[in-house]
Amino acid sequence: MVAGVAVLAAALTVVLLVHGTREAAPAPRVVGETEMVRVSAPGGESVEELALFDTGASSSSIDEDLAEDLGLDPDDAPTVKVRSSLGVEERPVVGVVIQVAGNTIPARVNVADRDELSTLVLVGREDMAGYQVSVGRSFLTRPDEAIAPSTAEVIFLETPALLPKTLLATLPLCALLVVLLRLWVGVSTLGTFGPVLLGIGYVQSGLMVGLVLTVSLFLLGLLIQVLLRRSFVPRVARLGILIAVVATVLAQLQSSASSAGDVASWGAAIPVVVTATVIEALWATWDEHGARVAAREAIVTLCVSVLIAALLLTPSIRHLAETVPVHFAVACLLWTWVAASYKGLRLSELLRFAPAARRAATGVAS
Repeated sequence: MVAGVAVLAAALTVVLLVHGTREAAPAPRVVGETEMVRVSAPGGESVEELALFDTGASSSSIDEDLAEDLGLDPDDAPTVKVRSSLGVEERPVVGVVIQVAGNTIPARVNVADRDELSTLVLVGREDMAGYQVSVGRSFLTRPDEAIAPSTAEVIFLETPALLPKTLLATLPLCALLVVLLRLWVGVSTLGTFGPVLLGIGYVQSGLMVGLVLTVSLFLLGLLIQVLLRRSFVPRVARLGILIAVVATVLAQLQSSASSAGDVASWGAAIPVVVTATVIEALWATWDEHGARVAAREAIVTLCVSVLIAALLLTPSIRHLAETVPVHFAVACLLWTWVAASYKGLRLSELLRFAPAARRAATGVAS
């Protein structure tokens, strides 16, 4: 049975690799809904920013603070009437050059307050001539060339890097990685699949923001544990209190970020219940095995979460999950089945028992 599943998984993997090789690099004129672009002013100043390619908007737009950073003067610029969801308003128009996928687009863009929007740059239909927007995909190009940005370039962006459909397609890959780490390597984490959801949170919020929030919540959870121990509350009540505290902290941070003009959805990106459950597992490990083991497993959990986030943002993985999500998910499911059939010693156990095995072999030989 397992052999048949392995053959089927191998065949489907070959099909995916062939598909990925054939379509790994999008055509030079294909862009995603969200891309990194370089905006340059006539004076020579330029910045790289995240841009939304919106086929529903006729003209392009940039944020007023971005215009100031580029040295542009909207106050002395001509104005144009723009119809938006807020009604008809007059906006100043300035000239810039937008670079995307290695091509330059001379554009007349209107200047508006985009602090509350998802991107500081919007590219409308007037400046998309010759470009095709691939709906449901993002980060297909760099500003200076028509190839997907690397994992390191995407993972630190404080914006959702994967759409829900793509995330669903990559969950079986995350499950496969967890099975390999636990059954083959012997890695122990705080919760079996907690690192998976934390990693997905890092993908959606940005790695640095996610790590800072997680470590802060871990420390807060340990402080709460000290207080709750004196109250002798039951486990369900402890978890309920912890969930409420985590949600309150994230809500306050989100509110503060919104007031400062930051649109990152930390409260939605960092899974509250999962974070609380992981912290509870940290409590239990601390009580049963001591602070050293708890600290080690917390560090391992964070490392696995970062590994998962980096894996999900690998260009080839994103490409397959976006273009053939069902086939990709099925292939990962089959390989997970194969990996789960392993019954031998884990790598950590082999390393632990290796000295004893060598001593036993030396004794038999003598």
